[in-house]
Amino acid sequence: MSVNNIKNQLKTLCYYNNCEITHTFSKDGHPFLKVCCLKNTKTLQVTFVACQTIEYYEDVTKAASIIEKLINE
Repeated sequence: MSVNNIKNQLKTLCYYNNCEITHTFSKDGHPFLKVCCLKNTKTLQVTFVACQTIEYYEDVTKAASIIEKLINE
């Protein structure tokens, strides 16, 4: 998945930040990351499914870049 594609998906999450929408990214057919935008903010919450570690990002471009690298490792 391209970084631009991921960036567009994250922008969509931020646009609808008044709803609870979660996007799940898969790797090798298994859920890998879950991303949502915290309600009424532009903060992206990235949850690593396997260990339930959570990271927060304010910058869509940075988050998309990190997600793209993790998926393609």
